[in-house]
Amino acid sequence: MAVRIRRKYSSATLLLCGLPLCCSLLSPAVAHAGDTIGSDGYVHVAPNGVVLGVDPYYPTDGNGGYDVGDYTVDLSYDPASRFLSAKALVTATTTQRLSRFNLDLRGLTVTAVKVNGVPASFVRAKAHELVITPVTELAADTSFTVEVVYCGRPEPEYVPGRGATGWRTTRSGGAVAAGAPHSATTWFPVNDTSVDKATFHLNATVPTGWSVASTGVRKSVHNGTHSWVEEVPVTPSATMIAIDRFAVRESTLPAGTTVLDAFGPGADTALARTLPAAMEFLTGKLGDYPLPATGGVYLQDWFYYSHPSQGRPVHGGFAGESALVQALASQWWGNHLAIKMWKDQPLVDSFARYTVWMWDEAKGGTAVEQHYQDALRRAGSDAWFWGRKLADPGMGREFSVTDKGVLMVHALRKHIGDEAFFTMLRDYPSISALLNQGWYDWELYTAAVADKDLTAFYEAWVHGTTLPPAELR
Repeated sequence: MAVRIRRKYSSATLLLCGLPLCCSLLSPAVAHAGDTIGSDGYVHVAPNGVVLGVDPYYPTDGNGGYDVGDYTVDLSYDPASRFLSAKALVTATTTQRLSRFNLDLRGLTVTAVKVNGVPASFVRAKAHELVITPVTELAADTSFTVEVVYCGRPEPEYVPGRGATGWRTTRSGGAVAAGAPHSATTWFPVNDTSVDKATFHLNATVPTGWSVASTGVRKSVHNGTHSWVEEVPVTPSATMIAIDRFAVRESTLPAGTTVLDAFGPGADTALARTLPAAMEFLTGKLGDYPLPATGGVYLQDWFYYSHPSQGRPVHGGFAGESALVQALASQWWGNHLAIKMWKDQPLVDSFARYTVWMWDEAKGGTAVEQHYQDALRRAGSDAWFWGRKLADPGMGREFSVTDKGVLMVHALRKHIGDEAFFTMLRDYPSISALLNQGWYDWELYTAAVADKDLTAFYEAWVHGTTLPPAELR
């Protein structure tokens, strides 16, 4: 019988116990003595120093050798020709000596690269690697800048089982770039891993009559240039840009959070009216909203989901109230609390989806327990339904198991009681704001807070592939 060995502690456990985190726990890559080439995939390291390796689904996501502090993207886009011209300035700090390193960028033509203001050589490799060789080797633990000038017609990326993500044109002739796992790389060079959050600045110039919505706070609109600033570090997959003939509506919530909604041509404005009440409900359950601004981009386009871009989700024409609530909840569970690897995505999605059940109950709809019992009855003992492993659903399926995951969340609530459950629901994103968490971290954290051995529960619900036993349901 195979034995799965668990880590004895995690970053979340260290915080819970009041123990200090040292910088080495956050090292983004494993650098060997004399190695001066940054890896073309982000190497994950456990808090105890054990090398976990690259993301098993997307092994070349992200890069080693540096931490990004900020992205500043200056671009112009012509909707008529669908042509983008841009310059990105990446400000970063080395984590090892670097004679060569990579950024992630899909398609588009790179015309020039500078490192610390000096022209550098570069080549393209694989589907998305921009390999950069500075004139002078970069010392370890030093700040540096990379300027990339590029242009072209951005295209979406197609992920098996997920479809198109990233840059795409809208029905009204505009463009939107949102989605996961690889949206950012379709329009600006990035260290494409969730464990390298950075601040984000955008200056986007569009023709008269067109508008730009993006992540963060809109700072100014001048001579066709729309400037946006996100000072709360964001993961690459949570950034977004939308360009269209938007009708923009601004307001302020009672708590002081600013709201900016952008409605594309033909988009229904009714969904946005749910936001104030949903925010009031979610802050009551999850704590203070972790961002200075909220709102959404509302499109007439055909997709049914809402992508939870940081601070400003993108809602398709068929998205409904449930999708909006889940996208808002993802600002806590998904953006503030970010995952380590893509196999961990069901963790945050399952809890964000559970808030939809609670929202429905709170406004006089179906009780949460009834949602749970109805879903269990529909699933029955179906081998396909229960055969999907929450801890490792497989590439392209990391977003498709929340129908099972939301059942796990309610079963956990019943198993540990409301007091412990709601403490965890509120506190875990808060203590994890500067970290990235996965299933093992969550399992250890919940066992500590509940003061209960949850091994059997998680083996059945998270790591198991059959209907959990009745005593755990």
